[in-house]
Amino acid sequence: MNTHHFSDISSIDSLQELTDSLAAALEVSICIRMPDGTHVTGDSRFGSFYHDVLEPSSAGSTIYDQFISELCVCCGAVPCIRYCHSVGLAAAAVKILIEDAPIATIVVEDIRLKENSVSDDRYREIARSLQIDEKQYLAGIHGLPLITGIRLQHILNLLSLLAGKLCQLGRMNLNLKTAINSLEDQESLYQQERNALEARAERDSMTGLFNRRKFEEAAAAYALQKERTICMISADANFLKLTNDIFGHEAGDMLLQAIAKIMKDLSKSDWLVARCGGDEFRVILPDTKLETALDYCRRVARNCRHDKSLTLPLSVALGAAEWNSETETLQDCFSRADAKMYQNKTALKHELRIPDYILNRLYDRQILNKEVVTCTAEVTYRFARHLGFTKEHAKEISLAARYQDIGMAKLPESFVIRGQSRTEEETTQMHMHVTHGYTMARQFDELYKIADIILYSHESWNGKGYPGGLTGEHIPIEARILRITSDYVYRTHPTIRGGYYTAEEARQKMEADSGVLYDPKLSSLFLDYLAAAESAGDSTRE
Repeated sequence: MNTHHFSDISSIDSLQELTDSLAAALEVSICIRMPDGTHVTGDSRFGSFYHDVLEPSSAGSTIYDQFISELCVCCGAVPCIRYCHSVGLAAAAVKILIEDAPIATIVVEDIRLKENSVSDDRYREIARSLQIDEKQYLAGIHGLPLITGIRLQHILNLLSLLAGKLCQLGRMNLNLKTAINSLEDQESLYQQERNALEARAERDSMTGLFNRRKFEEAAAAYALQKERTICMISADANFLKLTNDIFGHEAGDMLLQAIAKIMKDLSKSDWLVARCGGDEFRVILPDTKLETALDYCRRVARNCRHDKSLTLPLSVALGAAEWNSETETLQDCFSRADAKMYQNKTALKHELRIPDYILNRLYDRQILNKEVVTCTAEVTYRFARHLGFTKEHAKEISLAARYQDIGMAKLPESFVIRGQSRTEEETTQMHMHVTHGYTMARQFDELYKIADIILYSHESWNGKGYPGGLTGEHIPIEARILRITSDYVYRTHPTIRGGYYTAEEARQKMEADSGVLYDPKLSSLFLDYLAAAESAGDSTRE
């Protein structure tokens, strides 16, 4: 089906001029219509018969307009001539084809054909049927030239040639439009690619912030504007390497993206916020006083503290300085901001206890129970002292009890809470947590010494524990102690699944698993410890 409109192939204004000229030269009325009869050009009328006689008559105009519309629809590839007996006039039509489909029709109207000429009496009958004054009708129709069939055929031949030329012009115009559209599409794609390349040239692909190149170009331009008040900010994301080492580079990317979003969202539209590589961010604040820059730093730091979406704390060290253009370069100003940032970074490292932050996230996710963890650490310390370990050694084992499950931070967010059934895949992930805990503990100075205890804390005396399947005394004694105390406390405390053992039931379970899960000698000593603690009125549950 042809979807082209005549306006696609030619100017309607130019066609109107053409039909007006043809109507005057050929002494016929001419117009161009769509295949359904609607007008493309206005009527180029020769004479006033239609306007003065037919159009004022409701019946006359209706009958004649319907006759012309039907002519447009029924006309085929060959020019056709029709006579309207109700009006007393003939009309002809020539199709204009594009790609063998009709796109328009040249209509020749108001023809008084000699071969169809009738008597004045017949004309009067037509006038009366149309309710038109007979004299007016006769004067009007006799005012139209009497055309022979041969002359009309010459006119149609001329219009057929014109239609052919319009077809050729149409095809040429359509081809040109297609070529132009293709070029425009190519230009649009080129422009999109150029914009993308320009954006990549000045944007950091990970965070969407400006990159170092853009920052340095902007800084060079601002360095020449010594009359302006300009502040510089240096910022450094904390714990990026730790995040990459423990949780992988995807987590590190998320950390950078979160900080970048906060810095961008809190900045003004004319500030330039850039990531200049790694964990380094920089901001240029034109027409800004130092107090505004410091307030921005405080708001960025506050929003980072409040963001709990990541396993490690979202933290960024910031430093700001206002440019004194009379005594220093803009680079000197940035160096001062950078020095203040490093002071802030050192203070933050002392303030934030990352291992505790990770544990709190595990409590929030209900992977661990804070009361159980705290009680396990206390019972482990007391039992170690009961066994004769020094205070320092007992504290180390107690510290291991507190952080033995820190590796669970690497479990996916969808992991089921403790006490519920798990799939085989989730069980495998669960068993990996001690290896992850070992790796994480080695990243922190305060946990480095207890990394091995964490690694072996879930081994069983019979060799069916994890991760290494160690047996008997091949398991470090600290880990054997931890296996006993942590299981006992877990069994005697309410958990997410609801129930828990009584102290007596827990002792019976301990005796049953002695030599299977637990070192039999240590489990016996632990039962003695429990009995002694009970006699002394000391409870292992708080």
